[in-house]
Amino acid sequence: MTSLIATNSAIATENGGDISEKIILGWIENIYLQPHDLKAKAKLDTGAKTSSIHAKNIEYFEKDGDRWVRFQFSSDTKLKEKKYKEGKSKKVVTIEAPLTRSALIKRHKHTSMQRPVVTLPFTLAEKEYQAEFTLTDRSKFLYPVLMGRRFLKHVAIVDPGNTFLRTRTIPRKEATDDIQDNKNDKAEDAQ
Repeated sequence: MTSLIATNSAIATENGGDISEKIILGWIENIYLQPHDLKAKAKLDTGAKTSSIHAKNIEYFEKDGDRWVRFQFSSDTKLKEKKYKEGKSKKVVTIEAPLTRSALIKRHKHTSMQRPVVTLPFTLAEKEYQAEFTLTDRSKFLYPVLMGRRFLKHVAIVDPGNTFLRTRTIPRKEATDDIQDNKNDKAEDAQ
C-alpha cells in the first residue's frame, strides 16, 4: 500500500504538483471575481483544457500601447439581454483586462473558433488565484464560469460526487439559528 501512495505522489508531482498540497473540491464551487468580490458559481471540468467565463458585449481597445478587452459579466447566465444594454442592473459588471492571447477552441460537431483570453484574479476556498479565461457567451449554460485542467492541475482534486466542498454557504436554518443565538447572547448580556 505504501508503494502505491509513493508512486501516486511521484506521478502527481510530474503532472502538476504534489498531491498532498492539492485541495479537494466539488465539481461545483463558488469563486469570487476580484477586485469586485463578485460571487459566481464555477463548474470544475477536468474534461476542458481551458477555463472560460461568461462574457457579453466584448470590445477590443488599446491602453498604453497594449491590446485590452472590455466585457460585461453577470453571474446570472439567464439574465435578459435588455439588462446588459441598459447598464443599470446591479447584476452586471463591466470588466477590463489586458488581452493575454487568443485561443483556438475546438467545438464538437462545429468549426473551431478564436476566442480572446484574459488573466483574471479570483478567490476560491479563501485563497487568491489568477487564471487564464477564454471569453464566451455562456447564456446556454447554467454556470457562468468553467474551470479547466490548466488551472485545476496545479490546485485541486475534483470530487465528482460532491458540490461546494470548500465554498458552501451557511444554509438558511443555520443562519437563522445563529442570528437567534446572537440575540439571546445580547439579551443575557443586558441583564
